[in-house]
Amino acid sequence: MIETASPLTLHLAVLIGLVCLAVGIGGLIGENRWPEMVDEMERSPTLLLAIAFVGVALGLIILLAHNSFADPLAAAVTFIGLWSFAEGLVLLAFPYIYLRLVRPLLRHPRAWAIFAASVGVALLLAGLTGRATATL
Repeated sequence: MIETASPLTLHLAVLIGLVCLAVGIGGLIGENRWPEMVDEMERSPTLLLAIAFVGVALGLIILLAHNSFADPLAAAVTFIGLWSFAEGLVLLAFPYIYLRLVRPLLRHPRAWAIFAASVGVALLLAGLTGRATATL
């Protein structure tokens, strides 16, 4: 059983885990959609801006509510928030450079989908079976 200092860590792990699992399943079912999504982002600056803002906003929400490295699960949740925030900022500042760097990664959509689903299952299990030792 995973122990963490905050119940918020467990709740965020479940929510992030569900998102990652859904992304992984979606990637396994329709793996050819990911390159198409990047093509669409390149064609639509408005879509690119909206996606960047969502990344920044979700990262900020996680970081403002949960900025803790007290234990491995808390650090993982905080790192995911930092990653989302940083990725959104990079998309805002250098969108086409970012897309050019990401495109080669899309050659292996099945591997990325399995990775996302695995992270999702791990976070979901940690959040559902973990125990918080302190209360907010």
